[in-house]
Amino acid sequence: MNTKNIAKQIFAGILLSSAVGAAMAEAPYPAETGFHSTKSRAEVIAELQQARANGDVLVTDRYPVDKPVVSSVTRAEVIAELKQARANGEILVTDQYPADKPFHSTLTRQQVKDELQHARSEGRVVSSGQTRPL
Repeated sequence: MNTKNIAKQIFAGILLSSAVGAAMAEAPYPAETGFHSTKSRAEVIAELQQARANGDVLVTDRYPVDKPVVSSVTRAEVIAELKQARANGEILVTDQYPADKPFHSTLTRQQVKDELQHARSEGRVVSSGQTRPL
């Protein structure tokens, strides 16, 4: 190789690496600006104490902070709601997943039989003993 070509390649490499280095240099982001509070130290401390008293701020080593839950219903009311939901079929206790909700018909047995007979007479339903014409 030619000495001039080697010198050009080295110079280009140095130039490229310095350009990349300048581009990768970290600048402070976001730009640091001075912060000026509108409240006094005493006001901030008073707000903190009030928030702790209200339960808005909990001092704990657990993360995330679990806020205490205050229920508006009694235990007896919750148990009554649960029993009612089970009776209505809204909650099904089973080891089967997904839980199949029981089906409750609003029709009487005679009404279902009449609907079936009507559907058969119109040719909409084929029973196991019949063949349907094409």
